[in-house]
Amino acid sequence: MLVIGYATTSPAGQILQYLQRQGEATVKDLAALLGVSATAARDHLDHLLAEGLVEARAERNGPGRPRLVYTLSEAARSRFPQQYDRLITGLLRELMALEGPDKVEQLLERVSRRLAEEYADRMAGNDVPARLGELRRLLEQRGVPAEVAATGDGIRLFACPFYDVAHDHPQVCSMERQMIEFVLGEKLALESTIREGAQTCRFVVRSDTIPLVPVRRDS
Repeated sequence: MLVIGYATTSPAGQILQYLQRQGEATVKDLAALLGVSATAARDHLDHLLAEGLVEARAERNGPGRPRLVYTLSEAARSRFPQQYDRLITGLLRELMALEGPDKVEQLLERVSRRLAEEYADRMAGNDVPARLGELRRLLEQRGVPAEVAATGDGIRLFACPFYDVAHDHPQVCSMERQMIEFVLGEKLALESTIREGAQTCRFVVRSDTIPLVPVRRDS
């Protein structure tokens, strides 16, 4: 599998994945990740800086020289693998322009159910933590790294499947939330979004609602 043109096992690929999940890192962090010297880690970072995939900022932590902290660039975020076809992104833009938000919301709900149906057979008969774990594996197979909360009642996505569109049309965030709700059979709260500047899109099961009936293929 590739990460923005780099193999996931390559030093550059590992750095990009680490920054995607952790948000930021120092040379020391990345040297430990790769098992190399600080000089070697800087060489890899210099290459990624030249490619425009990472950014560096100076951060003072006590007396002495400030240290450099590295993060993904906006260009890198927009190029991470996305789990849905680019055609859908183009269609959303056109539908927003031609049909208006009401029609698009109806479409997104239908798409949410269809996506949930793709996962239905894998989810049937499992409790919420198990379904979340299976959903995480399926999302990662489609290019979206994710992590289930230790409490088993939520999931974080480390990449936005609709990064470009979501900035202008936040309705697509509802589609992802609805899809996960349909899969889990639980109502969710969207507590943070990459669109609004957070490191992850974080969904948490709401305890104040009646559980939904999970989507099944024969529903």
